Amino acid sequence: MININKLCKSFDNRKILENISFSVVKGECVFILGKSGVGKSVLLKNIVGLVLPDSGTITVGEIKVDAQRPEELSLIRQRCGLVFQFPALLDSVTVFENICFGLRARGLLTSQVEIAARVKEKLKLVGLSEVVLDQMPTELSFGTQKRVSIARTLAVEPEYLLFDEPTTGMDPIATAGLNQLIKNLTVKLGVTSIVVSHDIKSALAVGTRIILLEDGGIVFDGKPGEFKSSSITLAQEFQMGFGYHA
Repeated sequence: MININKLCKSFDNRKILENISFSVVKGECVFILGKSGVGKSVLLKNIVGLVLPDSGTITVGEIKVDAQRPEELSLIRQRCGLVFQFPALLDSVTVFENICFGLRARGLLTSQVEIAARVKEKLKLVGLSEVVLDQMPTELSFGTQKRVSIARTLAVEPEYLLFDEPTTGMDPIATAGLNQLIKNLTVKLGVTSIVVSHDIKSALAVGTRIILLEDGGIVFDGKPGEFKSSSITLAQEFQMGFGYHA
């Protein structure tokens, strides 16, 4: 479980997040929605300790996010796989080396046979052929690069998957494929997924739960069906923008 209790965060005296509280349990796929600049990505970064709250608490499993305990922050980051908005692959090495980068860096596997098997296993999970392993990232489409970045995240076998605007820059077909992949991974691996997005279409298609942020706080927290029938103005605006207004 990830538990967030009364989280507050400001930058330059501007409140970004104020008294944010919610929990995410095993197997959920929670979409965090909101307009640009509302603090969705800041929330993700707080969970893994890349940004620290001004007040409030965050626990990942039984571990509290605490700047004074760097060894525990390291454990949290091992348990949380953060998939960034852009692939952020290493252009100077092959797809194979990109996927096994975390394994080597953390010393999780030392046998080359085991590393190769893990890389191929995760590549299959994201729907890619082994043909791409010897290719360079620049030879791949943007959508394929995103899948490679997810395979790299999966290679260290995290318990929690955190996605930051995963469908940004993707066409509708690639977006639909990536949404299905997120859904499949959550179910098949039994992981907990949190997806930061402004894409209501993806949230309704994939999410088991939607949290809507506005003016630093949570204005909606419920199931997709409840979101569709919500009378909250921002919820209605999101749906109208994508033709989902009930």
